[in-house]
Amino acid sequence: MSMRLACVGNALLDVIAFVDHDFSSRWGLHCGSSTHLGRSGLEPLLAALGDATSGAGGGAANTARTFASLGHRASFAGRVGMDPAGERYRTEMAATGVEAHLQAGSEPTGTFCALIAPDGRRTVVVDTGAALGFDADAVPDGFFAREAVLYLDGFLARTPGALERLVERGVAAGMRIALDLGGARLAARERPLFVRLLRTACAWAFMNEDEFVAVAEAGIEEALDAFSAEVPGTMVVKRAEAGAVCVSGGCVVESTVREIRALDTTGAGDAFAAGFLAAALAGAPLARCLRLGNRVAEHAIQVPGMALDPALLRKSAAALM
Repeated sequence: MSMRLACVGNALLDVIAFVDHDFSSRWGLHCGSSTHLGRSGLEPLLAALGDATSGAGGGAANTARTFASLGHRASFAGRVGMDPAGERYRTEMAATGVEAHLQAGSEPTGTFCALIAPDGRRTVVVDTGAALGFDADAVPDGFFAREAVLYLDGFLARTPGALERLVERGVAAGMRIALDLGGARLAARERPLFVRLLRTACAWAFMNEDEFVAVAEAGIEEALDAFSAEVPGTMVVKRAEAGAVCVSGGCVVESTVREIRALDTTGAGDAFAAGFLAAALAGAPLARCLRLGNRVAEHAIQVPGMALDPALLRKSAAALM
């Protein structure tokens, strides 16, 4: 079955580095935190890393790459800089089989840097760079096709009006909308926008437990049923080692995960969404959608960045489908 996922989000170069216990603190970073730095603050840090794994990333791009690795059609729209990192981004997205529509800005290509300590704790440093200037109206009309699902990264809300305009164009084209909330702080700040989109536009919504708490303003146990009753689409809450819970039409389905030591959790939630949607678009029941999402995420946490093995992913998908 031919399926297409049209993803839009921040185009960031992922940099994954395994560092010693004290590395983050030496740079004034709290281990386990997430910090936004300007380019001037990030460049000396990157120069100090030595060996690091890097590649084209960003939430929606990771989902597009995983969806393509599962053997389906995927496209991605984002914004990079007119620099070597931007050229590398274009090349890598093409190599993964993703049809990329990349705008170019004068700012440097954005960077997502994950510093992974020996105990597995991850300190994240981000410079959005050129990604923040993304123009929703500059995406070509052909990107919005009725047969595709429009998958949106909640971080687009940082660019005023971008998320709303993309939803408007997608709905006008007859597309179904999937939204990943992007982060707890963002979900809290943009709560009115996200709640409105969840209630009026989204066929699927993906969020972590802390993002659910931010938009529902209550915990999962006390608010899941009541909040989901106001959301007509399928709502998926990812709960890390506790698995995931999915609510659709009043039906609640939970899926546990196997205990696996993570090498790098970068992109795990993005990979989960790709697996879940691949199963959903194939007509699988919710329980199987959750299982494939979890299985794909398991592959993602066992490799640095998004160095996924397409053959292994497709074998896992075939076994579950």
